[in-house]
Amino acid sequence: MTVSVPTIPSPKTEGVPAAHVAPSLEALFASFLGTLPRLLSDERDLCGYSGQDPAVDAWIRAADASLAATKAACGAVLAAPASGAAELNLQRVARLFMDVIRSADPDEVACLRTHARLRRWAYSVPSEVTGARTINMMIASALDRFESWLSLEDAFDARAEAWSDKGLDLPGTPDLGPAF
Repeated sequence: MTVSVPTIPSPKTEGVPAAHVAPSLEALFASFLGTLPRLLSDERDLCGYSGQDPAVDAWIRAADASLAATKAACGAVLAAPASGAAELNLQRVARLFMDVIRSADPDEVACLRTHARLRRWAYSVPSEVTGARTINMMIASALDRFESWLSLEDAFDARAEAWSDKGLDLPGTPDLGPAF
């Protein structure tokens, strides 16, 4: 089924050939959102993988490619000129993802995650802004996916903590692994 969407020329682009019109920041952000399901799926496939099995290289390559696509889309959002509160907030969310992608510090990632979780309202656009509802839905979707992405390893982190608790083993027995 083909759906056609009518285009309405904006005052900025009217009379300018299509090849010279840069995509809007909102369109770039939508493209960025489009990369997130694949990133989450590929990262979910690798959850708990500790690196010993060379047969898992295809999963690793897929996750790396998804991350690269998300990083490129995120970079495009950040490189686009922003005008107004809505576009600035879209860029704030993209910056959040980019900061996590670039970070090698788990404490920094934990702080960014906590900030995004506790201060979601700070990323929202005021309702007086034209198109605020649509922009806020995009932002909410991105923040939900941000939390989903960062929570993928939570179960494995908890399991690792349980495995390291020596007090759960029977007294007088060697550590045999996880205590259930």
